[in-house]
Amino acid sequence: MIRPFSLSDLDRILQIEAQSFPKSPYDGATFINLHSLYPETFLVYVDTSCEGKVGTTRFREDQILGYIVHCADGHIISIAVHPNHRRRGIGTELLKRAMNIPNVKKVWAEVRKSNQGAQAFYFHRGFQMMGVVPDYYRNEDALIVQWIPSSTSKP
Repeated sequence: MIRPFSLSDLDRILQIEAQSFPKSPYDGATFINLHSLYPETFLVYVDTSCEGKVGTTRFREDQILGYIVHCADGHIISIAVHPNHRRRGIGTELLKRAMNIPNVKKVWAEVRKSNQGAQAFYFHRGFQMMGVVPDYYRNEDALIVQWIPSSTSKP
């Protein structure tokens, strides 16, 4: 299930962020700021089938497995899936939310030049490399990946 981020999700998002981007993770203040700027497009992917147990009592527990923050104009600010849950379609489902914005002219993101996994993720979904931003990550270039919708390319 995909739903809007809430502040109670912050601890789990920070865990996913630290594991996904160990070189330059966003901090809690950044996510709080992103939530205030993009409340409708800061989304989390929740697994509602997780079970917990306290003593002998079992209960259902929602577990956040990934997130996306994007602008209404199609710019993906950040997307991440917990490493233990990758390659299950979670990232694709989150990305489709940005790709299905009504009247969006393009969807784009910055990706570390060294992040082959992220590049493959985007390229497999129809994105193309459009340019390079030197030293975007202070000590590493970013590739600009972009997808332009057409009548036949909507996900």
